[in-house]
Amino acid sequence: MLQMKREKTISYQWWRDSGEDIDPSHVEALAESAENRIAEMMKKGYPSGVLCDNICSGTDDEDGVEYSGWWEVKTKKD
Repeated sequence: MLQMKREKTISYQWWRDSGEDIDPSHVEALAESAENRIAEMMKKGYPSGVLCDNICSGTDDEDGVEYSGWWEVKTKKD
């Protein structure tokens, strides 16, 4: 019997260009932003790409906090 199996691993990372730590209150918003962007890009056939977002919360200055990132998907075929 012929079988097929594939595993896809999606990874992403965020950072601040300033080198400062990521604000813990921004973690969930960044995760949601990454996962939405990755889904959009994967539908278009991209296996990796750039992430960027600006998060504003009550404790940030009025311009928010700029974040940059990268994502990729790896496929394991058996």
